[in-house]
Amino acid sequence: MRTVSKNKQNLSILDQGLTINGDIECDGEVIIKGKVTGTIKAETLVIADTGVVEADCNVETVIIGGDYNGNLTAKGIMQILRTGKCSGKVLCKDMVVENGSTLNASVDCSLSK
Repeated sequence: MRTVSKNKQNLSILDQGLTINGDIECDGEVIIKGKVTGTIKAETLVIADTGVVEADCNVETVIIGGDYNGNLTAKGIMQILRTGKCSGKVLCKDMVVENGSTLNASVDCSLSK
């Protein structure tokens, strides 16, 4: 169940080997294959299996295939893939957790649009 950004013109890929300490703000989709520490605001956030994110995030949709730790607000769907690990605090509308994933977070799925 992979949802794609409505704004297909704005795609940012942070590749393996890239480390960012700071704030990221994007109108479209952000794919993280490297490491990010700080804050992220985007329409869609995808953390690839090689991605490591330690950040506070405010997104519409998030797909976690790598490691995530922080405070996460997903106004739409949060999906944790079988390779994904999520810890911290999560506020979302809907959640999909695949078999084999790791979820060690405080979760509230009562967020409404």
